[in-house]
Formats: sequence, C-alpha cells, structure tokens
Amino acid sequence: MNNLHKIYNILGPWRTHYIIASLLLAVSSVLRMIEPKALQIAIDSLNAIHNNKSLPEGSDFFTKIFNQILLLLRGSEITKILMAAALTFILLSIIRAATWFWSGQLTAAATENAMRAFRNRLFKHIQLLSFTSLDKIPTSEIIQRATGDIGTVRTFVATQVTEVVQMVFFFVGAVWMMWSVDGLYTVIALVVVPIITFQAFIFFKKESVVWEAHEKEQDKLTAIVNENLNGIRVVQAFAREAYEIDKFTKQNQAKLAIALRHVNLHKWFWTISDGLIYTQMTISLVVGAYFTLTGRISMGEYAAFFTYSMTVTWPLRQVGRIVSQAGMTFVAMSRIDEILKAHEEVYEGENTLKQQSLLGDIEFKNVRFRYPNDEKWVLDDISFHVKAGEKVALLGGNGAGKSTIIALLSRFYEPTEGVILLDGKPLSSYNKTALRSKLGVVHQKAFLFSTSLKENIAFTNPELDFEHVQTVAQAAAVEHFIEKMPNGYDTVVGEKGVSLSGGQRQRVALARTLLQNPDIIILDDATSAVDTETESHIKEALNAAMAGKTTFIIAYRMTTIENVDTILVFEKGRIVQHGTHEALLTDETGFYRQMYEIQRSVETEIEAEMAAVIQV
Repeated sequence: MNNLHKIYNILGPWRTHYIIASLLLAVSSVLRMIEPKALQIAIDSLNAIHNNKSLPEGSDFFTKIFNQILLLLRGSEITKILMAAALTFILLSIIRAATWFWSGQLTAAATENAMRAFRNRLFKHIQLLSFTSLDKIPTSEIIQRATGDIGTVRTFVATQVTEVVQMVFFFVGAVWMMWSVDGLYTVIALVVVPIITFQAFIFFKKESVVWEAHEKEQDKLTAIVNENLNGIRVVQAFAREAYEIDKFTKQNQAKLAIALRHVNLHKWFWTISDGLIYTQMTISLVVGAYFTLTGRISMGEYAAFFTYSMTVTWPLRQVGRIVSQAGMTFVAMSRIDEILKAHEEVYEGENTLKQQSLLGDIEFKNVRFRYPNDEKWVLDDISFHVKAGEKVALLGGNGAGKSTIIALLSRFYEPTEGVILLDGKPLSSYNKTALRSKLGVVHQKAFLFSTSLKENIAFTNPELDFEHVQTVAQAAAVEHFIEKMPNGYDTVVGEKGVSLSGGQRQRVALARTLLQNPDIIILDDATSAVDTETESHIKEALNAAMAGKTTFIIAYRMTTIENVDTILVFEKGRIVQHGTHEALLTDETGFYRQMYEIQRSVETEIEAEMAAVIQV
C-alpha cells in the first residue's frame, strides 16, 4: 500500500485526468456488457420466429429497450431483428471507440506530464544532496534509478492505472450479467477464479524478489560500463582491453542468469495461468451446453453467457500482467525512494552574504573529522589561524588531510569535533550557497562540461559580457591555445573536456574561477599539469587576482609556495610543521626540508642533462 501511495503522489495535479479516463473506460466496459445481451435477444427472437412462437418479452432493462427498437423499425420480423442487432452493435462500437480514444489521450498526456514533473523533482533532489549522502550511493546506481527505474514506473502508470479500473468493471459487469442469466451456472463457471487469484498473489511475491536481484545485477553492469568509458584511455594505454571485456562478460553472464530466472518464473506462471483459464472456459462450455439441452437456459442465454465467460478471462489474464508490472514497479519505487529519502544539504544560515564581502579571516580550533561509518580520523586536532589577506600553503603526502581542509572550508562536510571561524563567526552560521559563491576553487582534476570553451569559462556568471571572458582567459593563459582551436571560444571541448590536454583544462578551470572574482581563493594543485613557463605566466595573473585576498594553495612545487605567508605541513591528519619557507628550511630533519632537497636535486639533474644535450 505504501508503494501505491507513492505512485498516487507522483500523479499529482494530473490525478483528475486519470479519474476522467477511468470513467470513460468504465462507460466503455458497460457498453461492452450490452453487446452479448443484444446477441442473446436476437438469437432467442429468431428462434421464436422460426418455431412460430411469440417474441420473448423479457423482464430485464436491456430486453425491453431492444423490443422498443424493434417497434420503431419496419419490414419482416427477421429483417427487423437483424437490423436492430446490427444497429445496436454499430452504435455501441462507435461510442466505445470514442471513449477508448478520449481515455487514451487523457492517460498519455497525464502520464508524460506526471513523469516530467517526477524526473525534475528527482534531478533537483540529486543536485541538492549532501556529499555525505552522495558518498553512500554510487553514481552508476543513481543514473540507473533516474533513467531505467523511472521508465519502469512510467510504463506502469501509462498502461496499468486506468486498465485496473477497466479490468474491475469488466469482471464485475460480466459476472453480474452472468448471474442475471443463471446463478448456479455462474458459480460453476467461476469455480477456478480463486485458484487463479491465489497463484497471482504468489507470483507477485516471487516477481518482486527476482526483479530486485535483477536490478542489482544491472547496477553492477552499468557501473562497469560507466567506469570503463570514463577510463577508456587508461585501459587502452595499458593494453587492458581484454581484461575489461572479460570483466564485462562475467557480469553480463551474472545478469543473464537472473534474467533467465525471471523468464522461467514467467514461463511457469503463464503456463499454469492459461491452463486454469482454459479449464474454466471448458467447464463453462460443457455445463452451458448441458443446461441448454435440458431447457434450464435458452440458446440465446447460452450464447450470451459464454460470451460473458470469455469476457471474464480477459481481466483474469490481465491480473498476471498487472501483477508482474506492479512487482517491478514497486521495486523501482523503492530504489528511487532510497534516493529521495537521502538527506539534502541544509543551506540556511544566519548570514546570507548577499551583498557583503568576506574579509577572509579563518581559524580552525581543535577540528577533528572522520567520514561517516569510518573510525579513522582524517583530521585530528587541527588548529591554525589565517589572517585576512594572507596566503597559506598546505603541504603533505597523499591522504594527509589537505583536501579535507578545503572540503570543510567549503562546507561540503561539517567537522566531527571542533569549530571553524570565518571572520569571527562560526562557519556553520553562513548560508552554504552564499558562502560558496564567495569561494573560488580550482581543483587539481579540472572538470569541464561538454559545451564550448566560452560557456565553460562563463559557468560561474553566464550574464557577464564576452570582454570579461576574454580578460580572464588571457590572465589564465587560455588564449595561448584558444587561437588554435577550430572555432575559437565556440569550440566544444567534449565530455569532461576530453579534447583538451590536462594543462589546458586546468587553465580553463582557472579562468572560470577568476571570472567569479571570489573573496577567498583556493588552488588545489591548480598548475600541476602546466609547464614551468606557463606556470610563471599564470603566477603573474594569480598574484594580481590574489592581492589582498585570503588564498589557500595546495601544491608540491616549491616554486609555487615559497613566497606564501605560512606553510602548513600535514602528516596523517595532523599539522607537523608550520612557518615560512625560510623558517622550515632550517629544520634539516623535517618533511619540508626533505621535499625541498629532493626537488632541488631533480632540478639540478635535469639542468645538467639539458646542458649536455645542448653541447652535443
């Protein structure tokens, strides 16, 4: 019932369309019930004329209406009956076709509108999810649920919501009309219905279990494809195509196994179900023939009753299809609901920073942090103070905690313990959207959208004119390569900027950040993929952009960080050294001095080799 309620909520303001469509189908079902009755009256009337008997008067409403139609017609008695029957069937067919058409139109329009709204709602929710929530659900699963599972729900809503109404009217109407012919015959004709119903219930239970397992295997397959396409260059660079193909083949085989299990479930269900339905039809046919021969019912009643019994088989057979799609839909709704229940980020804050600029005074006080469901401390008792306008470098090995500092400062996560102050106020008091609009972050792995260079640079502020885009592009050394592009600034960079080199992507990302004109600048190894000459050019632009602004720099090149105000050296989530470049060099056993010596040694060797090559 919970899943049905969720589907009901999805229909939203278009529920009225489904109600009207269902009523139209109800009208169509009622008209369908009249057709066998007209056949019954026609047969009995012709039989009475053939045996020189009076026409059956009948006590039910439909017989009286049919007799009224006969009185309005002229000609021989047989002609009257045949014309009345023909006109009745033609009129009913026209009205039924019209109701079917209108119902289908309403259902189709309502379904597409409801699914559009549902997709928008789901995508908006995904955009607002916290990093903690996103960490729990793999990207490939989110994609599968936002596409494949919504498709499953759409199919059910489009075909089954109104069809259930029609099925109920068909079944109830047919049984009622059968009962009007003969009660005992009706009970005998429907003796198999409880067995079919019980079988459908068992099938629904098994269908849900099997389909849930099927979707899990599909998630794994989607994950492999997604990961492989993202890393296709790495795969080919290491000649690991055969390994990836084998991995995909094994997972595809696992999906095939559960798919065949699903097919086998349907095979057995439909075989048994059809066997029971045909058994019911045979019982109805034989018993009806016996009742007709013994005079319990007339020939026309037998024909009408058997037609009604055939009509009953349609909703009984539809039960299996509805149960099957309901099982798959309920699984899909549960999977989608898992995303919808995931916590969104809380953006509210006392300080909205609408027109206010940040000074950039930042202080970490005894901050500790670990990721959910992880006992390891990523940051352990971190304390430091960065005054407004200072430039701070974060140095340390992989996993030392540098990027986590940036994630906390951006409020992607909240400290497990301790407090972070920004301009003397708790960071948690700032509205997240407003806060992030004041932070300019350039990541080491620059992400670009599959649009033009101009649109990627202007991503943070699309309303600015093209002159601003050109200015920051020049500052970030983007114009060095953009002139060589086939369409200049309008060149589409491809998925994730695939048509650009790593250094080019970093420069575009840097230009994007400079266009934002943030109050606090964060450079996460932002020049790691550019050559020394380009880095020197970018540093000049950055020095102008960083003037008077608090700046965090994560870098490994000593030339990048030697002129900052403070260097914080991290190791295993703790600050093990801090000070200026000159001060840290005095500690001969410290991590900073060791890194400095290694880089100097490498640079000296490279210079020597280059000099030797030039001499040759």
